[in-house]
Amino acid sequence: MSSVFESYSALPTTTYPNQRAVFPYVDPSKVNPELAEAFKVLPFERNVLKLLAHAEGFFPSISSLLGTVFRSTRELPTLEWQLVVLRTAALIGAHYVFEINTPVALVNGMPNAKRLLIAFGKVDDTEFFTVRDRILLRFVEELVRNNNASDATLEDLKANFSTREIFEVIVVVGLYTIFGRVANISRIDDDPEIPGLMDSLTNLTGQKDRGE
Repeated sequence: MSSVFESYSALPTTTYPNQRAVFPYVDPSKVNPELAEAFKVLPFERNVLKLLAHAEGFFPSISSLLGTVFRSTRELPTLEWQLVVLRTAALIGAHYVFEINTPVALVNGMPNAKRLLIAFGKVDDTEFFTVRDRILLRFVEELVRNNNASDATLEDLKANFSTREIFEVIVVVGLYTIFGRVANISRIDDDPEIPGLMDSLTNLTGQKDRGE
């Protein structure tokens, strides 16, 4: 009798010259139609998705969730979404995730100084962070470090955010923690340069919150 594990065939993969990653990258051009469609969630390739696709049964659903977050079917404003993403990445030491989301933050108007403050944990700065920002960042830190939130933080959240926004933050922290763990454990390589990246990101994320 064959093992259940033998029913799964290996995915087609590719490697980079001088690759650092300890796992091969799934080749989006050679996978089955369902996975190929999941890779189209973004109009450009990201190495983290090429690794996450090894979780073949989960990848289409995770890709769909990422697309939902990117395409502004969330209530949480784009720059607050990016506060959550960047702070989560910084807290778990996921440099790759921080760097690939930096253009999203910048194209939507986040000052570079604010991004650097997030990277170094200087998130109590009242010049760059509003009261709402600081509550949000405190919530993210408690979620990442404690898997919980203090009573005081919950009171501040409920006074300043909708219930929908609060639960969206929980989902975003979880999603980008997955990306960060995949990147860190895999010793991921930096993405190749993406031509026209900022224009693509503007089309994906730049309208809703800027009144365009």
